[in-house]
Amino acid sequence: MDNTNYIALSRQMALWKQMDMVSNNMANMNTTGYKQDDAVFTSYLVQTPEAKGVGSAPLFFTEDFGNFQDFAEGPIVETGNTFDLAIKGDAFFCVETDQGEKYTRKGVFSLNADGMMVTEDGAAVLSENGTPFFFAPGEKEISITESGDVITENGIIGRLKLASFADNQKLLKTAGTMFENVAGNAMQTGNEDAIIVQGALEKSNVNPILEMTKLIKVQRSYEYVQQMIDQEHDRISNTISTYAELA
Repeated sequence: MDNTNYIALSRQMALWKQMDMVSNNMANMNTTGYKQDDAVFTSYLVQTPEAKGVGSAPLFFTEDFGNFQDFAEGPIVETGNTFDLAIKGDAFFCVETDQGEKYTRKGVFSLNADGMMVTEDGAAVLSENGTPFFFAPGEKEISITESGDVITENGIIGRLKLASFADNQKLLKTAGTMFENVAGNAMQTGNEDAIIVQGALEKSNVNPILEMTKLIKVQRSYEYVQQMIDQEHDRISNTISTYAELA
């Protein structure tokens, strides 16, 4: 395979990954607390023997540089539900899962059979003390302040544990809207700039029109590259056939 096909294939592989990310974004455009992903690529420069001398140029391959997580705040929509919570500001809810502590912006909470505040998957929502919230069967007047204090008619039972990180891009998306931190990425709790909104949810930050435009562009680019590969294949085949006839 010649250099032209190698370069084209590197571009196709990059487009395939980008298409996968855009498709996943579109599939989650109605998922509460979802943060969209974007692919990041760069040119990989290769110096070949043929690239030396006047009028020659090196080869540029498309390199998968990684992905960028867009943590822009999504629109906040009122629901009126007591345990629906949204965060205004750079912070995450802390929840305890079977795999350890995770972080999410999806504030769809409820009470389980034991009166513990949990996520849709049953993970415990944590307080600043690192313990779950439990409500007595008779406690009905439940309010959550902007600072995260959880209050019933019997008084304050705790404050929500909110985490913020030195670099959100280092957070690993584990499943759905859950993230986990990595070693070396400093975390602090009790972000005073974050505001809790009770009876509301933060929707996905995916712009469906923009993502649809991206998807169309990626599909067309993929088709153009495939056309170039086909044309190069035909060129090489015709060249071989011509030399064979002259031999």
